[in-house]
Amino acid sequence: MHDPVTSFVVAVFSTPGAALMMAGAILVFAIGLIFQSGHFEYRPLRDDLNRRADLLSDLSDDRQKAFAESFEAIDKRLSGVAHPVLELGWAHYRSQLTPTAGGRLAASIHAADAFEHADTPARTLEWWANLMVAIGLVITFMGIVAALTEATSAMAPGAAGGASGGAAMQGALINLLTIAATKFWTSIAGVLASIILRLAARRRRHAIEALEAHFFALLDACVRFAPPEKVMLEQLAVLGRIEAALTGATAAAPRASLA
Repeated sequence: MHDPVTSFVVAVFSTPGAALMMAGAILVFAIGLIFQSGHFEYRPLRDDLNRRADLLSDLSDDRQKAFAESFEAIDKRLSGVAHPVLELGWAHYRSQLTPTAGGRLAASIHAADAFEHADTPARTLEWWANLMVAIGLVITFMGIVAALTEATSAMAPGAAGGASGGAAMQGALINLLTIAATKFWTSIAGVLASIILRLAARRRRHAIEALEAHFFALLDACVRFAPPEKVMLEQLAVLGRIEAALTGATAAAPRASLA
């Protein structure tokens, strides 16, 4: 007599085709995850990046001046509800913008340095890819446990006697190998599901990276890049010109007094 859990496992895996049905369910579940993630994560992020890029692409030829003049409206649209990475990234990038004397805006960092990679859709699929392998292995081991339990019951003393005992034991071993081999289909399905999910994740990550690169390039083109080192050199150059002018004025003062 087995415990209830073992009896349930044996009953499930003794059903013909149970392992193949579970393997098919794993693959169907993986495909369903791809569609679910695409609808709720990938597509909204892709559309949001496209809208942001289109907003910057619609600016006039003098993109830096148009960006500075329309900054309030642009800031309102870019600060709207969006993917958390885009919201936080824009808030960080906006804090680095400073007005210049020419009526434009300058940034001390590139847009790519302010925004983190929005790869949530890819990371979700990769997480499930690891889990699919584990699920397939767990089901396989449960099937092996069921097969070993059945074989042990068949080969137990008193289960069959006389000349039929050897035949019963041989039949139990054959049944064990048959069931164990069938149960490995769930492991194969888990590995296949993992491969499918990782391929989908890789494709979506590349697509998002391309959209991000396009948006960052447009954003960098709308501002003047002024890193701290460049600002320091410009200030030193201005101080040098001021010093030269003061030196010239000081030298010209004695000549004027002598004249």
